[in-house]
Amino acid sequence: MFQSVIDQIFQSKQKPNFIITACVLLFVFTNVVLDYSFTLFQNSAFYISESLLFSSYWVLFLPLLIVVLKWIRKTENLTVRILVISAAILLHLFSYPILVWIISKAFYDHTFSYWQTFNFGLSAYFIKTVIIYGFSLMVFILWNRKSESLQLIEKIDEQRKGQNFIRSILISDPHNKKLLLEAAEILYFEANSPYINIYHSSKKYLHTQTLRALETQLDEKQFVRIHKSHIVNISKISSIQSRQNGDYDVTLCEDTILRVSRNYAKNFKSKFSEHNQLTLK
Repeated sequence: MFQSVIDQIFQSKQKPNFIITACVLLFVFTNVVLDYSFTLFQNSAFYISESLLFSSYWVLFLPLLIVVLKWIRKTENLTVRILVISAAILLHLFSYPILVWIISKAFYDHTFSYWQTFNFGLSAYFIKTVIIYGFSLMVFILWNRKSESLQLIEKIDEQRKGQNFIRSILISDPHNKKLLLEAAEILYFEANSPYINIYHSSKKYLHTQTLRALETQLDEKQFVRIHKSHIVNISKISSIQSRQNGDYDVTLCEDTILRVSRNYAKNFKSKFSEHNQLTLK
């Protein structure tokens, strides 16, 4: 669940900024509510203007976190990333009283002194600040590892797709003689657990492999799964007939008729149409 949240946060370049902004607004709102609740408990006066002023501490996370994320993206060195986070924490702590001083100087009757606000921020927000920046770094590292893993998997898949498919299959005849069958000459494969039957243009052979394993080795542009028990050579199909229930019958060049299951019909029609450059309804 935690990993899925990380993926959602970093799914695009715009989402992190949106999430940070939403969190900042939530923190400001929560801070004001807590201030109000505290005054009710203490039976004292509540001034929303002052509450908003001191809640500006959370607003500083908006620019600083965005900048921090950009910086830690530029390096893979953990020490440098920790230094960046540490610098952000210090900058946050020292910038907060400046922000309060400027705002109170411009809009309030009373100007809050720098060191008074600094001591307040240090006592009230220091631990929270370390946790938030540290958590942000941890989230980024976990997401970055997941992203690198996905890229590696995609690269491996692309390399596998770029590999040559088997062009021939080595089998043994009843006399234990080794034969090399050209894949292009094979009509279809049939499951015969724990083996498979290979229907060649000349005769039928038994092969010690599963249909599922063989399917990953065949050229998907030439061979297509039409049923849980059959893989057919598209180039050997001479005609197709709909059964009007989602299934189809395909007739091969030597008059063998095989059923296309509705579960495989969509993929079959797509591959057949692509192979023959026509539209199959």
